[in-house]
Amino acid sequence: MAGHLRFLFGRSTQDQVRHQEVRALVINKMSETFEAVANHEAAWIEPNIQETLGVICEDLHISKRGTNQDELSPVFFEPLGTHNVPQPHPTQDQGQKLVKEIFENWDKPTPRPPTVTDQIYMLMYRIENILCTSARDYESEYGWSNTLSDYAKWIECGDIIPELVAEEFEGPLYGSPRNQLNRPHTLLATLTKSDADERLSRYEAVVILTVMLSRLEGDECLNHNVIPVMVISVFPGFKLRILEAHYDYRGLVIRKSDFLSFVNGDAAIASMDILASFMCSRMIGNTMDPHIMTKPGAAVPPLPGDNPGREIRSRELISLRVGSFWRGACDLFKSPIPDIKNPRNTDS
Repeated sequence: MAGHLRFLFGRSTQDQVRHQEVRALVINKMSETFEAVANHEAAWIEPNIQETLGVICEDLHISKRGTNQDELSPVFFEPLGTHNVPQPHPTQDQGQKLVKEIFENWDKPTPRPPTVTDQIYMLMYRIENILCTSARDYESEYGWSNTLSDYAKWIECGDIIPELVAEEFEGPLYGSPRNQLNRPHTLLATLTKSDADERLSRYEAVVILTVMLSRLEGDECLNHNVIPVMVISVFPGFKLRILEAHYDYRGLVIRKSDFLSFVNGDAAIASMDILASFMCSRMIGNTMDPHIMTKPGAAVPPLPGDNPGREIRSRELISLRVGSFWRGACDLFKSPIPDIKNPRNTDS
């Protein structure tokens, strides 16, 4: 109900009609992209097939200061920069001690060589502790604690399981901004046992589209045409990458960073600062853009008419389950970890 009221106030009848028409076009095109990606048999999306599927991959170049190096447009996440990430609180020794111990013990040998699953859990538990249990030097608000996870203003939303790949993939969860921010931006975490690959995985694209369609079809983002998504995509070898995604006239636009290494203590310190800079990003950009599906300089495209065959099938392909997101980050990563493979391969 609150979402409906926010949508109705401040818009003329003509603007409301136009907005609904644009949203219908976005959902229609996004559903077509979803079906194309979901029906793609290969586990990884080769560059020469991306455009055919309606996926546009761009590089996300990150500076050592945890900021964007490129002038990209549109932009929906503005990283803080490592120099602006709140530092450990000077008077709360317990938090400082915990962070210090985590990095000091980073390279400590384990009783046995860590398996692929061990590597991912070890990395995520360490990140969780740094994000969620170490007090930071900033003034908290609304009674929240002063950890980095609370500073970033994300709250738990639920986990997203695309039924098409549910048997092989488990674990992607997402969070949305606190309600009072009225933002459609979404933070998503995915993890997989497959070796890291520079290519975009079909799994990453399917989950991103699932989240976007789920939120657009719900009633919490009625006044938005764009659902910006940031993905923390975790792989074996103590590494992860950051993806930023949105949908516009080109299709599903995904900006993909190089891998951040957490392979040893020194690398982990630098990568953790960059990760915190992005997770604490300012949520920016015009998510109500009425021209989001129009190429700059082009005529406004015709809006979708009545077409029963165009019925959106995302509800048949997705399900939402109650979960937790960044309960710290700990509970987020306690479900089975997927191994990327061809879901249609029944020989294994």
